Amino acid sequence: MFKIIHYATLPSSNDEAIRLASAGAPEGTVVACREQTAGKGQRNNRWVSAPGENLTASLVLRPADMATDELFLLSKAFSLAVAGTLNRYGIDASIKWPNDIYVGNRKIAGILIEQSFNGNDLGFSVIGLGLNVNQVIFPPMDITPTSMAAETGKDYFDINEILSSTLDGFAALYKSPKEVVNRQYMEKLYRRTGYFPYKTKDGEMLIAEIFDVADSGELVVRDKNGKLKSFLFKEIEYIIVE
Repeated sequence: MFKIIHYATLPSSNDEAIRLASAGAPEGTVVACREQTAGKGQRNNRWVSAPGENLTASLVLRPADMATDELFLLSKAFSLAVAGTLNRYGIDASIKWPNDIYVGNRKIAGILIEQSFNGNDLGFSVIGLGLNVNQVIFPPMDITPTSMAAETGKDYFDINEILSSTLDGFAALYKSPKEVVNRQYMEKLYRRTGYFPYKTKDGEMLIAEIFDVADSGELVVRDKNGKLKSFLFKEIEYIIVE
């Protein structure tokens, strides 16, 4: 299913995958690079990665017959594939909604999904992954990062092997029934049980528990009074204290 194209250096693996997809690259095309000079993250942030030490790759998808309000299933399935790979290496990873991968309260991977539409129809989707693998020294960040090496004490992991494992895991989930993906995603969610602090885009502090994640991607939380509230991405922020 996958054709991996390796690059030494790119500004952004997602931008290159979008270029190839726009030129007709088939589903399963993967752009992998040793170094990104302008890697992209969520919320218009940059993804900073030491050259040659981490996994940076982007996958082209052309999901047929998937309704636009169900596209978040791609995010769920790919997040599960990344978490599953880490689990196979003995790292207890969880998914921080919508699709960051965490070990405890530390971020180990980020996923960026970009879509291209032809009118109301999806032309293609590009899923970008930045996974910290062998890097153990990080620049100052707003979040606390970690890596496979830092979590295990192992000096070196084969990045291509990790990419193959993740792609194989995604291939199994890609065609799985929606109910299976939804159930596994909820089971893997960071802070799945218990009440935790959040901050809304309006500055409201909220103590709530995760109730559900809608097919279209909204996070549904329940406060201590039993009231349900739904939030789109960027409308709510986790408060994380190390």
